[in-house]
Amino acid sequence: MIDKGYLLGERYRIIDTLGEGGMANVYLAEDIILQRKVAVKILRLDLQNEPQTQARFQREALATSELSHPNIVSVLDVGTDHGLPYMVMEYVDGPDLKEYIRENSPLDLREVIRIMDQILSAVALAHKHNVIHRDLKPQNILMDKRGNIKIADFGIAVALNQSSITQTNSVMGSVHYMSPEQTRGGLVTKQSDIYSLGIILYELITGTVPFNGDTPVSVALKHAQEPIPSIRKKDKSVPQALENVVLKATAKDPRDRYASAQVMKADLDSSLDPERSDEPIFVPNHGNSDDKTIVLPGFKPQKTTAEESKKEEKSEVEETPKKEKKSFWQNVKAHKWWWIFSVIAAGLIIFIMIFALSGNNQPKQVNVPDVTNIAENAAERRLEAAGLQVGKIIRRQSDDVKKGYVIATNPTAGNSLDRGKSVNLIVSSGSSMVKVPDVVGDDYDKAAEKLENQGFDVVREDQFSSKITQGNIISQSIAAGVEVKPTQTTITLVVSRGKAPRQRSNTVTLKDLHNYSLKSAQDYARDHGLTLQINQEYSDDVEKGLIISMDPGPGTKVDRGSTIAIKVSRGPKEEKETTITKNFTVNYVGTADDSAGETDNNKDEDSSSSKSSSTKGDHVQIYIKDDDHYLSNIYRDLYIKRDMSFSIPFSIKNGAGQLRVVRNGETILNEKVTK
Repeated sequence: MIDKGYLLGERYRIIDTLGEGGMANVYLAEDIILQRKVAVKILRLDLQNEPQTQARFQREALATSELSHPNIVSVLDVGTDHGLPYMVMEYVDGPDLKEYIRENSPLDLREVIRIMDQILSAVALAHKHNVIHRDLKPQNILMDKRGNIKIADFGIAVALNQSSITQTNSVMGSVHYMSPEQTRGGLVTKQSDIYSLGIILYELITGTVPFNGDTPVSVALKHAQEPIPSIRKKDKSVPQALENVVLKATAKDPRDRYASAQVMKADLDSSLDPERSDEPIFVPNHGNSDDKTIVLPGFKPQKTTAEESKKEEKSEVEETPKKEKKSFWQNVKAHKWWWIFSVIAAGLIIFIMIFALSGNNQPKQVNVPDVTNIAENAAERRLEAAGLQVGKIIRRQSDDVKKGYVIATNPTAGNSLDRGKSVNLIVSSGSSMVKVPDVVGDDYDKAAEKLENQGFDVVREDQFSSKITQGNIISQSIAAGVEVKPTQTTITLVVSRGKAPRQRSNTVTLKDLHNYSLKSAQDYARDHGLTLQINQEYSDDVEKGLIISMDPGPGTKVDRGSTIAIKVSRGPKEEKETTITKNFTVNYVGTADDSAGETDNNKDEDSSSSKSSSTKGDHVQIYIKDDDHYLSNIYRDLYIKRDMSFSIPFSIKNGAGQLRVVRNGETILNEKVTK
């Protein structure tokens, strides 16, 4: 154990213990340079003398630092302190998922999917970097105060899995989430992580794990031998499609599980859709089989000796009754061309048997094959080979699946369908950035379907128009050709209502819209049959959201249906904050002021001791002035017994900052800090 107050790596002061594990301990610490709380994972003291273990810890910590994802705990620093390896991570101030489930179960199903989506997204990135977690469980999944998921311990399970350092307690603690192949000591793959994800999803839905037992071995045997208990028997409100996600992820045979975390996420995201309400229960293709020998009734074993064979032939000949008159076939056989008739007859019999078998033995139902992550044409051929037809081809943006490859099917893989039924393919249209298509003048229904299939959210607004046919699009809120992320973009389509009702005059005298709100301008345009073209720009004079100018200008007479261009204020342009880091060194002189430690009660934790200042070293006080600090307040207050370097960040938008350093009551540094 590391004592509280210990300064690890001359930078991280230990505050408290967060957890103790079989291979490493985790501490809450303060980064004295950046003044923030961090979590520090330190290899256990009893393992520090194993060079191989230290090398693995260092290598895996560095590898984990490459997993940059909002739902993975960030690795901030890696180092050693007196030969003891440590890893510094972001501190997540919140419960782990196990605690969250215990306190909030039952969870709303949409909340379950929101949580699982974050977990699956993080695991997908790890698998992309060929990092298999091996120990996914709610205890390793943290949740911050805003409900964001953070997965911890990525890569460590892979690094520390050798027999010399495996700790029984750490393995047994995870047995509730282990795949059957892990409990048998088999090869661990990405599908092993997917099994654990399925168990976590089960627990999110039901509040409990599927298997419990008196010993870890009994739980492991249940994972290997027993089917996952039905969720719908406990709660009928859970859709079959959602239970199917659990069943497929936790299939005993890894071949029946999802091919990847991305595919599982795509299936999960549509599990509450109404069109999947009648989905049949998932049935794996590679179920456990009984390797028992079945003896068919009436089967006779083959004779093993020539003598027995001759006896049987003789008995059969003796038992054959003699006929006084030859049959038709006997007459044919007696003819010298008898063999020609035999061949023709045999061929007819074989043809009839093949025809009968092909017509009668085909199963009425077939399982939808898994065609995810393969090319569209190959997927179509595989569906047709399985006896199914290809239905709609739906194009959808994907950051994870290559363009032209299948994201998912509807119904999903593993479902049973009648032979000849159609299966829709959801095919990747490529990466997230796509060009907005030009739909002005198009029929609204067709344009909206086109945009939604690309992943856009579509909002409709109706306006009168004397030029555009009713039901067709007058304008679109994002110009054609602009590259955007469809899943994060809403496009407003202004749709023609046809010509405005006949009024006294077909012309409008424009009023001055300057300083009107955008909503007021839109109401005015709608009431007078006008179309607005909206542009935005920064303004120091006009409040954000108000109209800066209009074209044509106020007082202009225009026809109803005309387009008016307006500029809307985005407010003043904010100057980008600048962070400047000031580096300096304070030399140790060993002549501390005796009164320095007695005049200020607000010192750091060392100043509370009863020792005199001369035994504590030089008393250093740092003052800074920037956008967040005043020069009159002490920024840092500490004692040093050696030369110490500092790195102080300054936040400066305008003007300049200031740095002042006092050692033993004497100012040794006082200078301005500018951009």
